[in-house]
Amino acid sequence: MNILVANWTWYPSGGDWTYVENITRQYIAHGHQIIPFSMQDERNFSNAYSPFFISHIDYKKVNKASPGAAYKVIKTSIWSKEAQQQLEKLLDTVKIDFAHINVIHHYITPIILKILKERGIPVIWTLHEYTPICPESTFISHGQICEKCKGGAFYHCITNKCKKGSLPASLVAATENYVHAALNCYQYVDHYVCPSEFLYQKFRSFNFFPEKLVQLYHGYDYAEVESATRNLGPAPAQKYIVFAGRLEKIKGPYTLIKAVANHPDIQLRLIGTGTQEAELRQYVAEQQLTNVTFLGKLKRAETLKEIGNATFLVCPSEWYEVLGFTVVEAMAMGKPVIGSAIGAIPEMVIEGKTGMLFPHGDVTVLSGRIRELYDRPEQIEEMGKNAKTHIHNLINSEKHYAGLQKLIPGL
Repeated sequence: MNILVANWTWYPSGGDWTYVENITRQYIAHGHQIIPFSMQDERNFSNAYSPFFISHIDYKKVNKASPGAAYKVIKTSIWSKEAQQQLEKLLDTVKIDFAHINVIHHYITPIILKILKERGIPVIWTLHEYTPICPESTFISHGQICEKCKGGAFYHCITNKCKKGSLPASLVAATENYVHAALNCYQYVDHYVCPSEFLYQKFRSFNFFPEKLVQLYHGYDYAEVESATRNLGPAPAQKYIVFAGRLEKIKGPYTLIKAVANHPDIQLRLIGTGTQEAELRQYVAEQQLTNVTFLGKLKRAETLKEIGNATFLVCPSEWYEVLGFTVVEAMAMGKPVIGSAIGAIPEMVIEGKTGMLFPHGDVTVLSGRIRELYDRPEQIEEMGKNAKTHIHNLINSEKHYAGLQKLIPGL
């Protein structure tokens, strides 16, 4: 089969790409051909179909551009005529048997769904975020969980300035949701694949095409993780715990740093960069914390090595985490995880078995949990073994592919 895989990038860009990379490998291993549809970017992996990709859009430069240029970008984020035209050209060139949609909002846009349906192409969409039911996409407004837009009341995004605390950005985000809802773009998808039970139930509670929602955990190719585990070498001279992810408010690094401030003997290493990095570094300097180290953005092999040599990983997210491949990788390396009891994290971190949970944003409880687990090496070892077994059973490529085969006849 010729499978169209649509995603906003065709290079490593986060959890969505981790999934795209894994599923495309599986499709190819089963004898299918991948036809990517994405956005032009110098970081993209080379492929024969890049001439059909849409032009590059860089939202970070919008504020610096002229009003006319900004308007063009904003209009494109709601209705991409170029995406329509480029997809039509691609479909005229190669026969597509089915389409697998991933992250397309703001770039390729859901406008392409009607074209696929008109061509009689079955469509599945793996949901990596909450944009169809939350204009801000994360259910976070000014640092707090917010579900005011339930029932299609997207104007709350505008009145609350949910998007980046900006009225213009919030207006665009809400308008995008209203337009796509009015055009009923989402009706053209045959199945929405939900990577976690939490996300599945959340979309059901918003009455988002409940009859089309399918709960199916991601698959994952563990070969690289297993290789990294085998080649870790001797244990580090100094024990440490690790955080890996974006240094953003919703990921909870500030909560974590404040929690380890109570334990000067416990070393914390943070992998990643983000908009909160300068603020976090300033806090560490002001508090004279000598047990917190910022490692910045690391290559994948370096990240796996840091996780593999850690005592355990902490995932202090403060938003409805869809899944979290960092947790998957840590558990696959036999590491227990202390995670927030929010989103899909409790589906991976089973209290007292594969790790420990704490109320998101609660510094006091997190601090206690870190101390408790850190001082129990036997429990760390036992939880690590349980974590590896549990995650291999939960996030399993064979199970995931078998689930997709039920949705797509002939796959």
